[in-house]
Amino acid sequence: MTSVLTKSTLPARRAHMLALAWAPFEARTALFADRLQVPVFFVHFLLYKRPYIAPFKYVLQAFKTWAILLRERPQLVYVLNPPVFAPLCVWLYSLFTGTKLVIDTHPPALYSRKWAWTVPLQRFVIKRAYLNIIDQERFADQFRQWGAQVVTLTNPPRPRPEKIIELERAHSVDKAAEQPKSTVTRTRQDGLFEIAVVNTFAADEPLDIILQAAYALPDAHFSIMGDLSMAPASVHQSTPPNVTFTGYLRGEAYWDALRAANAVMVLTTYPYSVLGGAQDGVTLGKPLLLSDQPALREFFTSGVVFIPNTAGGIVAGVRAVMRDETHLIQAVKWLALQQEAAWQARFGELLRAIEQA
Repeated sequence: MTSVLTKSTLPARRAHMLALAWAPFEARTALFADRLQVPVFFVHFLLYKRPYIAPFKYVLQAFKTWAILLRERPQLVYVLNPPVFAPLCVWLYSLFTGTKLVIDTHPPALYSRKWAWTVPLQRFVIKRAYLNIIDQERFADQFRQWGAQVVTLTNPPRPRPEKIIELERAHSVDKAAEQPKSTVTRTRQDGLFEIAVVNTFAADEPLDIILQAAYALPDAHFSIMGDLSMAPASVHQSTPPNVTFTGYLRGEAYWDALRAANAVMVLTTYPYSVLGGAQDGVTLGKPLLLSDQPALREFFTSGVVFIPNTAGGIVAGVRAVMRDETHLIQAVKWLALQQEAAWQARFGELLRAIEQA
């Protein structure tokens, strides 16, 4: 766990602020901390995304969090939700110190099967935060109904890849971990239309339809990312010749895979999830293939082909990108400029609230 800046370089109010997340590394938190110019701490023990060990590692992470807070003595803490137990730890600390919470909630925490059972806890701590951040107005309205203060602010626009790699190297608490290697190897064929599929084998990411579509797209090649140890067994049973499972990519390897692609595909069954992988595609000016979901339509307004989560939808979407690639590239570059300008305007609201804390 390392910090971004020394306190002597910060504006007066933010000199007593820090950012914190219970994860080996989390890009949104790192980018917010970088924009706010505050120290950032990532707290994590044991394996990542393994629910069966969560009760054990959460105890360790709670004590580590309190140790950081006691050492740093912040007046204001930006903390990521989920898991809700991170902001709850900060709230408990605040009962004795008067520290104010800024809770950044990722919407799936409010409706996904994994986290829905914690909504009463989330409501409890969100109501008691000095300020909440959420990336969609529909959830901001829900927070206001709970009696909470809230600012609607999407993910920070991605800077150049080199900046994100620098942040991950500086702040990840998993520096020594080697990237899991793919156990399925394929040889990419030259001349094929390359599609980078940003994927983690999460419950909301449909994979079987991509494999089905690949059989109908022999002139395309799909590089599917993600740690294969978390993949369903069926993945290993029938893989088309034009599909490569890259394994879990991070840092330069991840960005190189996106750069090599003609288009970036990110799929989800969640209706209200703004996908970070899609934002990474925008950063590199790549046409996007995204699930036809309400939140994605609101956030990615050009340079994208929306597709239903079906094999036929993927086939039609890939064909559309092949036909209109040049236009989509120009459109996604324009989208990047629009998103940066809109985000800066909303970010000003957050800064004003922090300076008044």
